[in-house]
Amino acid sequence: MRLQKRVIEVIKKYDLFSKNDRILLGISGGPDSVSLLSLIFNINRTGNIYSELSIAHLNHLIRGKESEQDEQFVRGLAKRFNLSIVVERKDIKGIAQKRKLSLEETARDERYKFLETAAKKVGASVIAVGHTADDNAETILHRIIRGAGILGLNGMRPKRRLNPLSIITLVRPLLFSWRKDIIAYLKEMNLSYRCDSTNLEKDKFRNRIRMELIPLLEKDYNAKVKKSLIKLGEVATQNYDFLKSQGEGLFEKIFLNGEETDKDFKEVTLDIPSLKKVPTVLQQIIIREAMVRLGIPLKKFGYRQYEDILDLIKRKKTLINNSVKNYLNVSIEDDKLHLSRGRYHAQEEHVLEEIELLVPGETQLEELRYKIKMEAGEIKNGFLEKFKQNKTNYDEAVDFDKLSMPLTVRTRREGDRFWPLGSRGIKKLKDFFINNKIPRMERNIIPIVAMNDQPIWVVGHRLDNRVKITERTKKMLIMKFERY
Repeated sequence: MRLQKRVIEVIKKYDLFSKNDRILLGISGGPDSVSLLSLIFNINRTGNIYSELSIAHLNHLIRGKESEQDEQFVRGLAKRFNLSIVVERKDIKGIAQKRKLSLEETARDERYKFLETAAKKVGASVIAVGHTADDNAETILHRIIRGAGILGLNGMRPKRRLNPLSIITLVRPLLFSWRKDIIAYLKEMNLSYRCDSTNLEKDKFRNRIRMELIPLLEKDYNAKVKKSLIKLGEVATQNYDFLKSQGEGLFEKIFLNGEETDKDFKEVTLDIPSLKKVPTVLQQIIIREAMVRLGIPLKKFGYRQYEDILDLIKRKKTLINNSVKNYLNVSIEDDKLHLSRGRYHAQEEHVLEEIELLVPGETQLEELRYKIKMEAGEIKNGFLEKFKQNKTNYDEAVDFDKLSMPLTVRTRREGDRFWPLGSRGIKKLKDFFINNKIPRMERNIIPIVAMNDQPIWVVGHRLDNRVKITERTKKMLIMKFERY
């Protein structure tokens, strides 16, 4: 009951839930998530803290039979508590190998993507996860060892947006509860749980911090080291929140303009002389705010990456770290700093390697956050007219019989040529970009549909004349590019 009282205090203090909220619980089957489910369910029966509760479980397929048993265990919890459940399976190992990322980082990324999708599916406005005070202390120590700035020392927050542009809130009701109290609660409530065997593998850095380093620090240096780490996180949070408010206020004065889409910005321009006048720490926060507006994943940027960008402002020439290249275009013109999504414009590597398209079908381009839909149809029953009524720059129709399979999608290559619709003949793609005043920073991230290794559609800009629909066309292929 002490644990339940503590969680109620946290919910009230940080305003985690409201009576109209639909809550989605991320449940792995481990002790923390099982206690989260039990506590939130029981607290609501007496206090009415939310309107509806659902469960989400992601099967990582990492531990074979154990993963299957975890999924069945969580499905059993859903039945026991009479709650709806969303379950998804993802090959985390395969995704990690494809993206050349660590298993831990991939699992985290995919888990939050899944939780967001599941929340939208059930109409939840809040996602609750079972992170504890122990998790927070381990996270802060982990970041100290890796080399963190003031933002990294913040640790976990009890409440935040799922991501900077999301309307969904992520909450951690157990963040001020210790794992030993959670285990005692589960024993008292006679609740079973699953144990993840990978948490015992000492080849994982995070596991060694929990199993070896923290016990050593508690034994030989400070018995309350975890409390000290959390206190450090709280102080860092207070300081960072103040600096962030100052930086965001200055941003509006330094922000010159931005090319805006329906959801976020394609490009942000900052005034360099004004930026140089503010302290370095506020310069970093201003750059961070620009990346938020661009929808760039902030976790890919640390002190080194911000330092690279600020060094570019000072010297106007520098080597940009790969983490910057992968996500951010950076350039300077006339004392203006231009930032946009994509790769650093001077990099010679292609953003998107050639991918074969499903025709008909749907293909996802994870690097560019696009999905491509291909639909074949006869030119009858108003099929073409209906398409034209709803057509955007990211939709095109071509003569199916003029195509040679397979069709592929990629970004530009040296020597690319095509016949722009409405022009007199074949042109270099480079000249087409220049003549149509397409910003240099955007050229490397524009998808190109190709046939026989030659462009037939510069997506969002122009179709090739040789595949256009004519009076003789009998069958057409509709191509649709959509952001996701």
